[in-house]
Amino acid sequence: MMFESLRDKVVLITGGARGIGKGLAQACLAEGARVIITNLNPEVGRAAEAELGQLGSIRSMRCDATRADDVDVLLDDIWRNEGPIDIAFSNAGTGGHQRALESSLDEMRSLMTTNYESAVVLAQGCIPRMLRSGKPAHVMFTASEHAVALPAGNEDLGFVFYGASKHAMLIFAEWLRADLRTTNVSVSLLLPGPVLTEGVSAAFKQLDQNPDDPAIRSTFSKSVERLLRDRAITTAECAERALRGLRSGLFYIPTQPHILQDINRRHDEMAAAFERMGLSY
Repeated sequence: MMFESLRDKVVLITGGARGIGKGLAQACLAEGARVIITNLNPEVGRAAEAELGQLGSIRSMRCDATRADDVDVLLDDIWRNEGPIDIAFSNAGTGGHQRALESSLDEMRSLMTTNYESAVVLAQGCIPRMLRSGKPAHVMFTASEHAVALPAGNEDLGFVFYGASKHAMLIFAEWLRADLRTTNVSVSLLLPGPVLTEGVSAAFKQLDQNPDDPAIRSTFSKSVERLLRDRAITTAECAERALRGLRSGLFYIPTQPHILQDINRRHDEMAAAFERMGLSY
């Protein structure tokens, strides 16, 4: 499903008060959309609403996207006040630094719930309503470059369960695309690399002031820092590329060129394994 223009379109952005979600909100407002953003913290949501309100029609609602009852309340409210949602950005999520053999199951479950289950809950709540409306509609899931490969140079970051949650979103979206192929609803997967969100920008600023900050260095080695600084894009750039992919009717929407190198590296290793096993065509 391609949307040439977002003017007067009803757009939902979960996790839309900060980071990539806030960038998406700004971009959609600039195109004339009517935007609803969600955030767990009502104060953060209201602050984003006040800041972005000068750009167009926006309102904020508190919603825990991992809870089906919260999402139902949110969607019923939007359908009642703005009408059927044209585009939903399933963007709620969080980061995390975990090692595969050191983190607790509770840490893993918490991250999977926030990043993956929230996408499932929103899809199960929103898409049936979109199907009933009969209008062309779209859901874009914010995944990550970690959904398609372990990015070269990121090995020291400890993103094992973050990566697992985003990889789960990849296969969920692929199956969902197949389920919806003959309907009025389409889906896509945003695959951003490093983005200068508030948290990343704050970490870089702190390192500018104290390059050996032990709290940050426990996560970012100097080599990883250089790599992330080199690859990072702004939230506005990420949003522009997301909307460009939407207008192009893409399913996979990458945001930085280095991601293709990581995909090819995985492909080459797997192709070599088939060759060694004598399974090549």
